[in-house]
Amino acid sequence: MRKPYHHGHLREALLEAARARLAEGGESELSLRDLAARVGVSVNATYRHFESKEAMLVELAAGGFDALRADLRDAVASAGAVSALRRLNVVGEAYVGFANRDPALFRLMFGREGRFESDERFREAAGAAFMVLVECVAAVREEPPDAPEVIRAAIAAWSVAHGFATLGIEGYLQALPAAQRPTAREVVSRLDVNDGGRREPNLAG
Repeated sequence: MRKPYHHGHLREALLEAARARLAEGGESELSLRDLAARVGVSVNATYRHFESKEAMLVELAAGGFDALRADLRDAVASAGAVSALRRLNVVGEAYVGFANRDPALFRLMFGREGRFESDERFREAAGAAFMVLVECVAAVREEPPDAPEVIRAAIAAWSVAHGFATLGIEGYLQALPAAQRPTAREVVSRLDVNDGGRREPNLAG
């Protein structure tokens, strides 16, 4: 017997259940029918909010960027009165921390070949999260956030944090002895966004 639709906050409940199911078994194990059973409604009720599994995944990924942005902003606020470079480092640490806490969601957010890039809600959420990093880089460089050099430096900084986070959640660092594995703080503290990576090598020895 099908359960009647009676859930007052079904959209939020479905997304919460989807995030939990994603963490348990990955995207392939996730279905609207399973989520409906988890929250106690009929499967037809899920279509009031999501026309398909893919539509629900888009919103889940966008919500992941909302959460990432909140984490990055919280990190900036918690850092207090520190240098602009230290704030940038703190944001990098928070980025890695987010990936470590919810690796399945992190993988979905940066899924294969930009699968969600055509969705405006997703693009806006991802862009807002990236802007936190851009603002930190702009403060370090003392330049406007929309300056080309700032954007290029922000992408370089993002690449460092994202690369380290990915190496960690995919298990590539676990093969190294503990003494050889750097912490997130050690990695992001090596960021240098002041010259945009154009520093000439020291040929004097």
